[in-house]
Amino acid sequence: MSGKSHKVQGRTSHPLVSSDVCWVATDDALADHDAVQLAELLRKGTLSPLELLDAAIARIERANPKIAAVSARDFERARARASNGGADGYFAGVPFVMKDQTRVAGLPLRLGSPALGAASPAAADSRMTTVVKDIGLNIFATSTMPEFGLTTSSDYFVGEPTRNPWGLAHTSCGSSSGSAALVAAGVLPMAHGGDGGGSIRVPAAACGIIGMKPSRYRIPHEQEGKLPLPISSYGVVSRTVRDQCAFYAAAEQVFVAPRLPPIGRVLHPVDRPLRIGVIETSPANLHPDPNVLETLRRTAGLLESLGHEVDQVDPASETIGEQFIADFTLYWAMLALTVRYGGTRWVDPSFDASKLTSFTLGLAGYARRRVHRIPGAIRRLKRFRGEGYTELLGGRDVILSPTLSAPAPRLEVMGHGLDFESHFDAMKRLACFTPIQNAAGAPGISLPIGHHPRSGLPIGMHLAAHVGQERLLLELALQVEAAQPFSYLGDRVACGEHS
Repeated sequence: MSGKSHKVQGRTSHPLVSSDVCWVATDDALADHDAVQLAELLRKGTLSPLELLDAAIARIERANPKIAAVSARDFERARARASNGGADGYFAGVPFVMKDQTRVAGLPLRLGSPALGAASPAAADSRMTTVVKDIGLNIFATSTMPEFGLTTSSDYFVGEPTRNPWGLAHTSCGSSSGSAALVAAGVLPMAHGGDGGGSIRVPAAACGIIGMKPSRYRIPHEQEGKLPLPISSYGVVSRTVRDQCAFYAAAEQVFVAPRLPPIGRVLHPVDRPLRIGVIETSPANLHPDPNVLETLRRTAGLLESLGHEVDQVDPASETIGEQFIADFTLYWAMLALTVRYGGTRWVDPSFDASKLTSFTLGLAGYARRRVHRIPGAIRRLKRFRGEGYTELLGGRDVILSPTLSAPAPRLEVMGHGLDFESHFDAMKRLACFTPIQNAAGAPGISLPIGHHPRSGLPIGMHLAAHVGQERLLLELALQVEAAQPFSYLGDRVACGEHS
């Protein structure tokens, strides 16, 4: 088909109806379909790749003035690919956005930093980008992120802050802030993210969508072989669990993860009872928002009703005690120190350290003052990656916790206007649950289980498993999604329930 004559009828037929939220899905070719449905319609010839791309471009142009989630546009090359119809792979022709964290040939890689403002377009794709293209996804833009992904703030230091579609005065968190905001706003069903301390799962929770961090090296990453403890993984954010399932199944067809069991195509919910441990608090925040704790307890009750054995994990466990928090924080700060003094070597020759933001400089200074402690922190984190995480699970299959200790805060609570110490403390208190899986190299998934009763902002719940057990997490997520269907912004807008 050509042009835009085809209209798909779906429940999300409402444009943006409030100045406080951003929902741009209409009855165009994208409708409210997920990526799996779009791929099927493309294979049948019901839709054309160009129709879908034009609809996505129209949506991104409507949304971006509100949410500021786009780093770079690549519309014309994407249109040429869509017109040629030459893509292969499961998602052939489905529009897609890459986070500005990994190289896309022909586009500059700026990592959210003004220090890379003079970066030239990348000469070649990263391995992650190659996987995305090999499974057929059509990249038409890159999405925003905070500088080098070093904070959960969504402030984009070279422009406007990326705003939360559920409440434009609120952060979409980070560091995959732009991708999460675009998916939550209805621009497209799935987008790329990267997660070094929660950076897929945290913005997914803040924006009321699904985000999974896979096991270390499930998807290829530039950190491989370059850091003493690689903590970052690539994945996607989406509005349905089956899009997550389909993405990893498709990726396995073009990249086989070394030393990890295959995921395969997950089509059905888990069919056996699991042992699930619940973590309510963190040493970095002993008092999460009461509504988050209430959602956690309701989720634990739901899992029990589904036949799972649920118990409490000792919050005073030494494996995730104050020493773990201090070690991970110092290692995180060491990454900023590495960028500060080695950016031209490790990032790009155009790197200009004089343009680094105050937060990155503050974080680098934090590490420099404690540089003598870094070797010990790395040793302990490596030990946690091995025996410590297994001890934490204590024979359980899965751990349940909040994804964030509170709903997405207002922009001024965690933005670049804050002094470093206030920003750093707010970040550690908000995103205090997710770094466990980064240190361990284990998978975790955030599901949009609840909403704050007054603000309506999303509340995400986090499920994590042993290294290599993504299939189990996806099966459990399918079960939860079927038992309690998730409510997205489009549903609220359609019912006039926006805040």
